[in-house]
Amino acid sequence: MFNHHHYVPIVRWKRGEQKALELMDPSVKAGMTPLIEIPPITWDFEKELPKITIDEHLSGVGQKVNKAWGRNAPIFVDAYQVCIEDDERMQSGQHPLEYIIDDLYSEGLTAIPVTGISRGANYQDAVKNVIQKYNNGYCLRLDDDDLDNLDPFINWSKSFFGQGLNTIDLLIDFKYIDPKYESRMLRLVSGSVATIPNLTEWRTFTICGTSFPKDLSKIPTGTVGAIRRSEWHIYKKIMQTSLLRYPAFGDYIISNPEYIEVNPRLMQMAAGIRYSTKDEFLVFRGYSIRNPKYNGWGQALELTKQIVRHKDYSGRYYSYGDEYIYNCSIGEVSTGSPEVWRRVGTNHHLTLVVNELSNLHGASTVHLS
Repeated sequence: MFNHHHYVPIVRWKRGEQKALELMDPSVKAGMTPLIEIPPITWDFEKELPKITIDEHLSGVGQKVNKAWGRNAPIFVDAYQVCIEDDERMQSGQHPLEYIIDDLYSEGLTAIPVTGISRGANYQDAVKNVIQKYNNGYCLRLDDDDLDNLDPFINWSKSFFGQGLNTIDLLIDFKYIDPKYESRMLRLVSGSVATIPNLTEWRTFTICGTSFPKDLSKIPTGTVGAIRRSEWHIYKKIMQTSLLRYPAFGDYIISNPEYIEVNPRLMQMAAGIRYSTKDEFLVFRGYSIRNPKYNGWGQALELTKQIVRHKDYSGRYYSYGDEYIYNCSIGEVSTGSPEVWRRVGTNHHLTLVVNELSNLHGASTVHLS
């Protein structure tokens, strides 16, 4: 399906990320296979209940994915976050994963279900039903700890799913990688890759992780913070070693793997823009959007001026995200909202990684057309 030249971003299916993917240049999309992660249902803190039902949460998912992706190429779909309680069901009684996959296929898309060792029995049954219905295999998403129990799971899965390794996409997810321990993580990743059985037989092979933190409290407001992209540096070093098979690269774009939901009444949000470079995540932080003297998200005007002046700004025509940053810096577009800046930062990052992989593997660079 793809080789180590490819990019597998984990895309949280929220509006900012959806629009970022929709606005990608087609030549950039050709270099990636998104893993779409359906986020958990938003919580109503006052009522101590979910804000919406699972049916409302997943309504129109096929149409939205088709609009954003719009390619005759497979995508991975992971519904674990909405199925942590293994008895979750749509009003019709259908499992949410099966509903999502059916809805995607109804839009003419090819969707490959994602599972893992720790998924519940109902989730695994849903994956099996999808495999039997569409015959496109599945993606096995593992934590590094899962590799200790991989052989028994493979034996079970061959019997349960009826699939050989050549129909399974293997993704090892190292989740958060602390830049302080990059050297240690490099040894862990290298060792983990070396223990994978029958490495050349899997349909595809990807390693994934991110050094983006779960909060930005260590970056003072009114400053520009820099976070080393350790996942990318580790990947480049692995590509310099001798392996039976080289992995594709995956990451969490500009997010941390953890889902953290905070009561909006208690949240203290500072305006900020995340901007990826070949080595780092830059975080241009403003001040509290609740303090009237700072003009809310109007601060983005000055923040974008800082980005445009920065030595690592990719240029106005690099991506949709970069063009938006430039236009905001000269006052031609809105200073936006958290959703807008997630769209902008995500779009830029996706373009950057595809280009960096092209440079690493000797292919041509792509830009905004």
